[in-house]
Amino acid sequence: MLNIGVIGYGDRIAGMVRVLSSFDIPFKIAAITDPRAVEIRNSGNEFVRGTVFYDTAEELLTMQPLDGVMIGTRCQIHAEMACKVAPTNIPLFLEKPVATSFEQVKMLHKCYEAVKTPVIVSFPLRVSPIATTVKEIIDSGHVGTIEHVVAFNDVPYGTVYFNAWYRDFQEVGGLFLQKATHDFDYINYLLDSKPKWICAMNSQRIYGGDKPVDLKCKDCDEQLDCPESPFNAFYVQSKGKGVKQNDWQYCVFSKGLKNEDSGSALLEYESGVQVNYSQNFFARHQAARRGARLYGYKGTIEFDWYKNTILIYGHQQPKVETIDFSGGMSHFGGDIELCHDFLLLMQGKTQSRTPISAGITSALTCLWARESVEKRKFCEIVMP
Repeated sequence: MLNIGVIGYGDRIAGMVRVLSSFDIPFKIAAITDPRAVEIRNSGNEFVRGTVFYDTAEELLTMQPLDGVMIGTRCQIHAEMACKVAPTNIPLFLEKPVATSFEQVKMLHKCYEAVKTPVIVSFPLRVSPIATTVKEIIDSGHVGTIEHVVAFNDVPYGTVYFNAWYRDFQEVGGLFLQKATHDFDYINYLLDSKPKWICAMNSQRIYGGDKPVDLKCKDCDEQLDCPESPFNAFYVQSKGKGVKQNDWQYCVFSKGLKNEDSGSALLEYESGVQVNYSQNFFARHQAARRGARLYGYKGTIEFDWYKNTILIYGHQQPKVETIDFSGGMSHFGGDIELCHDFLLLMQGKTQSRTPISAGITSALTCLWARESVEKRKFCEIVMP
């Protein structure tokens, strides 16, 4: 029986625990530290029956013999908690982004330089079946060496970054860190190279506005007119099974919101390959897409996780090859891969495919993207 400790038992970690249970490898959530301890204990969650709750991460790490630790706190303290786990050599599952500031990423880098603690960073796109298949195609030489990349992320659920806790810029660090951290990572993986230079920009042209920052949808008198109200989300956008009022949904047209609703980045890699990346947060329904075009001399690979397809366009023959995947899997099948890896890592049977070095490289790239936006200049992606 594997004993797992959890620092921050939020929705994401709770979901991953359910995925862990898909495998016939016995484990239990032996310990949790979370300020919502009473709520979690009384939630009826089958995985926390018999769990011991601690007030601090230090107590959890010193008072429980653990085979693994999962960190699912709010983003701002991911790095701090990961550094507490580092000296224990206990296998760690760490949510992204691994850091939200240059100070944190330097601390994390220094901390993990000195230890051999195995880490799985929560980068499900890199290990998803589509990404690993694209990697196999690239490595086979079928389309030649990849010389240019255009990547895109059109997010159909983007309002969550403006109407829920994600709207707190100080907490999340902006949407390069929240979303592009995944995309930069899978691009790094596919190219087998590190980004060296970045130029980025973003804008807020849809969300934000003049409404009170504490205005909740349920208290607003513009329910019938506002396109983002629970009423119109259901009635016009066909989202959900009915009008659902709640206590967490804030107005997306509030004052003081700093998250961007679109962003772009141009990157140059150590290999010389150029990557053009864009993300936006107001695409809806069938406009959603996430993937890339990778151009080689012999052919172009195009893939989209939302369409569950890989297309290979021949350059020297007029033909197109199509690979279809089944859908409906959490994070496009990447979550089950991460959980499988974590279970085997705790048993000492495998190595991480999403190591802490990948998390640090991605976070550093996102931080320099943010710096480029603020300074309006090209930035070299180096440890400051």
